[in-house]
Amino acid sequence: MTLVFESDAVKADPSVAATHVLLIGCGEYPSISNTVFGGLAALTSPKVSVEAVANWFLKGVDAMPAGQAKGSEEAFFNDEAPLGSVVMLTSPSATFNTPFGTTVTPTRPSIDNIRMAYFEWLERLETNSNSRGIFYYCGHGVSDGLTQQLVADDFGENKIKQYDAIFHLSNTVQGSIRKAKASLFYFIDACMELSQEIINQVASPQPLIDMSRTGAITTSEWAILRATTANRVAYAPPGDVGYFTGALLSALRGHCGIERANGDKYAVDISKLRSAISEFLDFGQSSVAADRQKVGATEGEGSWVVPMHMLSKRPSILLELDITPQGYRPIAQAFMEGAAVARDSQSLALGPVRFVREHGEWTYGANSTVPASFAEKSFSRKLLTSAAMRCLINIET
Repeated sequence: MTLVFESDAVKADPSVAATHVLLIGCGEYPSISNTVFGGLAALTSPKVSVEAVANWFLKGVDAMPAGQAKGSEEAFFNDEAPLGSVVMLTSPSATFNTPFGTTVTPTRPSIDNIRMAYFEWLERLETNSNSRGIFYYCGHGVSDGLTQQLVADDFGENKIKQYDAIFHLSNTVQGSIRKAKASLFYFIDACMELSQEIINQVASPQPLIDMSRTGAITTSEWAILRATTANRVAYAPPGDVGYFTGALLSALRGHCGIERANGDKYAVDISKLRSAISEFLDFGQSSVAADRQKVGATEGEGSWVVPMHMLSKRPSILLELDITPQGYRPIAQAFMEGAAVARDSQSLALGPVRFVREHGEWTYGANSTVPASFAEKSFSRKLLTSAAMRCLINIET
């Protein structure tokens, strides 16, 4: 498998507390048109999405040369479990240029390669309960109406056992929590569309590993965050990062977290992250009139307060302001101010404007650049702790 990064600490002691990342992007699907899923086609988003996630992990202090790392509001940081390894499988085959100057060609995500990479990932997570395991998948997904199955890149190439190239996600996780000690986080950017073919198959999709569902559970901290709700599609702009992945990265870039009890840093856990992803996913679909993608049901166990990521400073909110009626825009401006922060005004002539401010108490609103055209409208001392939100200000009420 393509090991993009391995820390010196893990090389010296594989059992040290660390964050181990497995990234899978299935996009080519060269044989899928000849299968029962002939309506599915190649995807342009998975490779781009995987590389974007990889760059977020790799640009932090654990992987970059001294003095070149991005801050915690732009890249991965976790002093409880520093970055230990990053493994990538992507298709179509192409080189990936790491932010620290090396070039690799990720392994193809065939079902056999995915199985082996997953087994090796779990081995890294068997020894230390303070470690974190991050599994990210982007590609085709289908559903039997209840559970999700993910489609490997070589689906259709095995003429004898065609469905062998599809794996059952929930059953894979059920086996994994009886093998790993670390906290496990799964991020799945794939569809959940109902598949009659899957429902009617005698040979149901299998998990990536063979484990007993009744075995002793070795970790109770795990969660699956899915890109969409049951029987729905996950979307992506052509050749760009998927909407869910974009929302995930936006949330991780300084927009969610809670201050730790000792006052040192802000912990980004699954509960805070899911809310932030939901807000950014909605934020990114402002022009979509119908069939908006929403984060699916989160599957998992535990308190969901184990930090996946840490921020060194207070999280920020992205606040978008606009007015109605929009005919006033050419003479209107939006503003935002705090108790110790002077008013910042932006013209609304070209449409809605955005402010990025730390979580806290803020006053915001709109006024006119033309005296007496309309009275200032403001919302005073509002406690803002969301990741992203919009406010449409009616200046005639």
